[in-house]
Amino acid sequence: ASDVYKRQYQRRVRGVNIGGWLVLESWITPSLYNSNGVAGGVGEWGFTQQLGKTKALQVLTNHWNSWVSYADLQKLAANGITHLRVPVGYWIVNIEDNEPFVSGGLGFLYRLLGWANQLGLKVVVDLHGAPGSQNGHDNSGRTGPIDWPQPANVDRTINVLANLTKQVMGYPAVIGIELLNEPWTTSIGGPITFDVLKDFYLRAYSAIRAVGFTGDIWISDGWDNNQWNGFMSPPNYYSVFLDVHLYHCFGGDRDKSVAYQNIDYTCQNDKPMLAGLTQRDWSIVGEWSNAVSHPPSGSDYNNFMSNFCRAQWNAYGASGTEAGSGPAKGAFFWNFKIENGDASWSYLDGINAGVMPSNFNFEYCH
Repeated sequence: ASDVYKRQYQRRVRGVNIGGWLVLESWITPSLYNSNGVAGGVGEWGFTQQLGKTKALQVLTNHWNSWVSYADLQKLAANGITHLRVPVGYWIVNIEDNEPFVSGGLGFLYRLLGWANQLGLKVVVDLHGAPGSQNGHDNSGRTGPIDWPQPANVDRTINVLANLTKQVMGYPAVIGIELLNEPWTTSIGGPITFDVLKDFYLRAYSAIRAVGFTGDIWISDGWDNNQWNGFMSPPNYYSVFLDVHLYHCFGGDRDKSVAYQNIDYTCQNDKPMLAGLTQRDWSIVGEWSNAVSHPPSGSDYNNFMSNFCRAQWNAYGASGTEAGSGPAKGAFFWNFKIENGDASWSYLDGINAGVMPSNFNFEYCH
């Protein structure tokens, strides 16, 4: 068991998400929607349905080829980024006859995995869109009802995960598979119960281990910290990480009316909160950003972004001498870039503006 625990400790994630690529989101690439006459907020199901398979394949192949480049990854790696979280939809490996999705993304994923390996970047492949939709949002692939909990959809998701794992596990850059992004659970008024979610996690874990994958398996906390003590713990389960998403721009306790109070909250509340999660598998902040509801204006904008970014990297276990030594093993910024972006949501634009750190030696929260 001690070896298992040791394995779990050997993580220090300084990551970004490669969003808006293999799963479309209109706010990330508005020009892709505008130029094709598709309304904003429509998931990839609606996008491909409107264009039809022939046109959709043409448009998406061009997008897959161009949205993320080797130069993008090179710049991230040169600025201390070590990990990429890559959202994919189930349709990357499995499309049924009545579904409008088009296939072809897998080859571009392979290309990215090769680039990542050349640059020493590690990759977590994240199932962002599951059959039936697990949250009803465009980022699940289909905007609308949440039908994922139907047993046939859960079973199909497990088959997809086993298949996807088989397709990518031969690439040395791949260190982890995330089973399901942002399931809309009963803790936030959604229909997915934790009984259903936990049963799915246990079965999916077994299916992925059964195809020979020995890397990390990541599970979403379903927006609730209080469900996971003792769940899937070593030695029966190994290299399991809980994915926590922490945003400051969508309401709730983290959304402050004064910009700098967000930094205080990160250091005074979230850092000790994460450090206290000792009775469960280790945590990683799979999504966060510099976006706040009330940012400062003018010349203070980039100064705030720079401080907020460092506070979060530090609180989430990614920076300083103690990085990764507690229960929090690091984080992934959302997103690597957005169209017309700045440091709030676009890491590359933040690098170009001199806002993001160039290394991770810094301390911040005291």
